[in-house]
Amino acid sequence: MIELFFPKKHSALCLNSAFFGFFAHTGFVRGLQEIGFQPSVITGSSAGALIGALFASGADMKEVQMMILGLKKSDFWEGNSFTQIGRLIKKGFKGYSGILTGKSTRKLLYPYLGTKNFSDLPIRLGIAVSNLTKAKRQLVVEGNVLDAVMASIAFPFLYEVQNVKGDEFLDGGIGDGEPIKELILDPSIDRIIIHQINNNKPLGSSVIKRALDSSFQIIDSENEELKTLLAEARGKKLVRLVTNTPFLSPGDFSQGKFALAEGLGTAYKNKDQILGQFVLPGFPF
Repeated sequence: MIELFFPKKHSALCLNSAFFGFFAHTGFVRGLQEIGFQPSVITGSSAGALIGALFASGADMKEVQMMILGLKKSDFWEGNSFTQIGRLIKKGFKGYSGILTGKSTRKLLYPYLGTKNFSDLPIRLGIAVSNLTKAKRQLVVEGNVLDAVMASIAFPFLYEVQNVKGDEFLDGGIGDGEPIKELILDPSIDRIIIHQINNNKPLGSSVIKRALDSSFQIIDSENEELKTLLAEARGKKLVRLVTNTPFLSPGDFSQGKFALAEGLGTAYKNKDQILGQFVLPGFPF
């Protein structure tokens, strides 16, 4: 009866995009489960979309952690230098868009997500993608989950442009590394836990690469500030938590276990904030 007068509010979780950030996101989600945090809705972009989808699907995150920690380059890398050159020649420069087709990655994730639609998930899920055909950022909330994940993790030049139902997609982090706009506008959500990853990416050796990296950071920073202002205007609480990790690359996951441990630690160190708990100050009597 009380909810007729005071509608129940819910907490949401957003997992940001980060280059090979799925190690830290996995640790953070494991930590959330262990401290007893259950979001009513999850959004994610790129690596965050991958782990967010697994979490929302009800997958055993202990099993996911074992899979992530056991990853080898050969599990998702396709062919060798000769086959890559052969594919480039076959497709031609106009048709070639990335080193990996995504087939091996799809095969790796299929047992967890392959047959699931968004409507099947026990936790509501939104996945940020960059729709090249429509030239816009989208938050996918229906259809096949694995298709949406593959579209969101398609890092430019590493993965081919992904084609889903006639539209072309690339990494969700291009258009929105922190997909919280819909969460802010959702009247049922009052708190949004956001997990960000600082992967300590080395500075580029060339001026052009450094300029591009800085440009993306400036855009992300401006978008984050605008979202913060929108959240304040809507009376929403944003809890941004940052995990610092070693830099990971496709050829070296040796630091992955440390990144996962750091993500786990972020959840535990910020337990009170995440759960919305606070301690009343003591007053002497």
